[in-house]
Amino acid sequence: MPDFVHINSCVLLINFALPFLVFSSYTNRYNTDSRGALVKPSMMYCLFVGETGDVVNLAQLQYFCKLAELQHYTKAAEELFITQPTLSNSISRLEDELGVPLFERKGRNVYLTKYGHEFYDHARAALETLERGTQLAQAQAGQLGGTIDIGAIYPIQRDYLPSLIHEYRNAYGDGPSISVHQGLTLPLVAGIEDDTFDLAFGAFVPGKEDKLAFELVLYQKLIVIAHSNNPLASQREIDLADLRGQYIVSYTLGRPIGNEVATLLADAHLSANETCEDEITLASMVQSNKNAVGLTLETIGLSSFENLVRINLRDVPDNFHGVYLIYKKGTYKTPATQHFIETTRAFTWPIEESAE
Repeated sequence: MPDFVHINSCVLLINFALPFLVFSSYTNRYNTDSRGALVKPSMMYCLFVGETGDVVNLAQLQYFCKLAELQHYTKAAEELFITQPTLSNSISRLEDELGVPLFERKGRNVYLTKYGHEFYDHARAALETLERGTQLAQAQAGQLGGTIDIGAIYPIQRDYLPSLIHEYRNAYGDGPSISVHQGLTLPLVAGIEDDTFDLAFGAFVPGKEDKLAFELVLYQKLIVIAHSNNPLASQREIDLADLRGQYIVSYTLGRPIGNEVATLLADAHLSANETCEDEITLASMVQSNKNAVGLTLETIGLSSFENLVRINLRDVPDNFHGVYLIYKKGTYKTPATQHFIETTRAFTWPIEESAE
């Protein structure tokens, strides 16, 4: 088997060549083929010449990285919008050119070999370098492109986030693609850490401040919800102490909001009888039990429950819970992502219409 230094030398050539490839793709509107005919530049660059003398192109690196991340041929092919045989043939050709095996099969899954692990780190870095170059070139040409991957807690997707995206589009146009992914705060934070998301909106997570930025963008109000047949439903405002003897439903302990509510209840010598992950499930549980009350963040999603009454808490401040813009500190951000962060900082939203 050839020494793995061969792969490293190829990777060095990738990193050396990428800036010139990016530059040429934007300074030469058209190139010529072998017959002298004009052809439009494409992203199918020859990145290096393999051991057998054939070229390895950008698509092969993209296919390789996707398969390395998903570890499954069928899933990778689906996300790449190609057939499985096409993906398999591309990986086989790449292994032939490098002269080393990149994957090994175990059942239906594939796993990186030690050579594959090392090559992945460099291949991913090369693709990211190319993406950065593309973004910078587009920015210099007055165009924003690429994709902004945003993780978001559910409730702000109903009102706050669409309005924010509309504000961003008004300022920067339709060039960048925006992909929104729903989730709870802790998985969203994990997605920021592993670069699944460029930024996210969620609760503050203690202990993450060294590597992640948390910028407060809006507050969320804690309220009581009760079935219309519950004796408390006639009250517009109550104190936490008025919940003594009630069957309380609230958030799961371990979530940021769950921990905050649990502390609030403990200070009032109360505790939740049932817990759940989100506001919709919480409201459903209260609506199905007229003897129950719920402690929930106020959200537009509660409007769909006709038999529930909202009750304010006199002794809990309206800014009980904050929603934060979350992103990695000290890392490169595409111009599109940086502009989105700046738009978010300047954007304001009514407290009473926001919730987690």
